[in-house]
Amino acid sequence: MTNARFLRYATLEELRSQVPANLAAYRTGDFKYVEVDGSYWFEHDAPINDTKLAELLPPAGQDLHEPENCKIVYEALKDISPYEARDERLWVYLTHTLILDYTRARWPIPEDDEAAVSHIRKHFFARDKRQVERDNSASRLWWMAHLCARVPTVSLVDSLEAILFRSDVRANIIERPTSSQSSELFSAIVGLLYRSLKGEKQLFERSVFRQFMREINSVGGFKLLDCMSSKQIDNTLNKIINERLQLSAL
Repeated sequence: MTNARFLRYATLEELRSQVPANLAAYRTGDFKYVEVDGSYWFEHDAPINDTKLAELLPPAGQDLHEPENCKIVYEALKDISPYEARDERLWVYLTHTLILDYTRARWPIPEDDEAAVSHIRKHFFARDKRQVERDNSASRLWWMAHLCARVPTVSLVDSLEAILFRSDVRANIIERPTSSQSSELFSAIVGLLYRSLKGEKQLFERSVFRQFMREINSVGGFKLLDCMSSKQIDNTLNKIINERLQLSAL
């Protein structure tokens, strides 16, 4: 266990600006100088399990090991708060040090230099909320697990498996504040996805799920779903599935 390290702002901006000059280091080298020189970062009192982070699984063919890696990152950084988890300085330190090898294995750097610069700034950095939740190699895993950890009826691993089964399904949930910010609604949707994953997988069909989310949004517009109880939400979603989508099985 070590204390979490956050890059100093000057170091963060220097790394960002120097991406074109550091392409060789990103592709095959390292940033050991950042790790060993304490002037580049400061410590936070929240611990990080660096041994756990070393367990991150690189892609194996088509298997990206996303559910497993979400769980690993979340457990390794279980003591950081959501507020701290939005701080780019934490994640950029990690992508350049402890999980550098994983990051370039998961997000292979393009051969074209111009494309490589854009790619690195997307997956090694986390300038805004979108990058934190969707693009940064490490923070995206933590945030996915953080959301799924709120689901009381399905285990963390099963929740992650369900929400990560189709990328467009995940995007439709995470990018809609109505569904991702309400714990009860999010839990209900993930529960249905898990049932569908173990069933006919009809809810994962692109057109079906998009209509499902549109129906949820239309209901939320006049019933304020975030103020409803979990039982009321379950009843509402089941009614959408049975009456509006007319699905006899998930």
